[in-house]
Amino acid sequence: MRKRLASMFFVGAAAAAAVAIAAPSAFASGGTWTVSPGGSFTSSLNSGTSAVLSDSSNGLSLSCTASTASGSLKTPPAGSAVLGAITSIKWSNCSGLGGLAAGSATGNASASNPWTLTGAAYNASVDGGQTTGKITAPGTGVGATLSLTVLGSPCTAVVGGTTSAPATSTGLYDNTSGLLAATSTTNLKVISSNCTGLTAGNTATFFTSPASTAGTAVSHGYTVSPKQKITDP
Repeated sequence: MRKRLASMFFVGAAAAAAVAIAAPSAFASGGTWTVSPGGSFTSSLNSGTSAVLSDSSNGLSLSCTASTASGSLKTPPAGSAVLGAITSIKWSNCSGLGGLAAGSATGNASASNPWTLTGAAYNASVDGGQTTGKITAPGTGVGATLSLTVLGSPCTAVVGGTTSAPATSTGLYDNTSGLLAATSTTNLKVISSNCTGLTAGNTATFFTSPASTAGTAVSHGYTVSPKQKITDP
């Protein structure tokens, strides 16, 4: 069970962060999304923030205190809500289960296999403008490859979604703070594993902690650099 939870943690981390490091999104798009300045971006967890995965079956959790991601953002053409892509994401300093589990994870996002960032909703009244968006892994939906050690035993696993149900993370981005928070993840599961006790099909949820909610300014999450202004007036 411990190995199972450890792997599940990275499932969430990989598909979401990406959340977890992901990029911002916004209110039901009217085809008027703008991103400024756009271009290449990097991001990392700000002080006091952790990327957390909770096993949906037992409520146990693991957390990572370090994570970085990079990609690009742009103003989409009229009628489109695709704001950019994540092309690299990693998690490290991960632990849990009373300190018995440790490891890291690398997302499969790349220039040739980018994770799509899509705007969904926009609230102009929150922190200079708050965007809600989706980050989706393409193809098979594979999120990450995990390198874990539980009670001294190393193991690896591949986690994410499927072609028909790709792993998708929901996030919030605030224009004033430049912070992106991961709030939830869907379609995360263990795809393959050589970790004893890790069963394919296990599900989990991922978020940044302390938690963030839509309609309230984000104070913990990924700091996006350079800071972006995303709107959908």
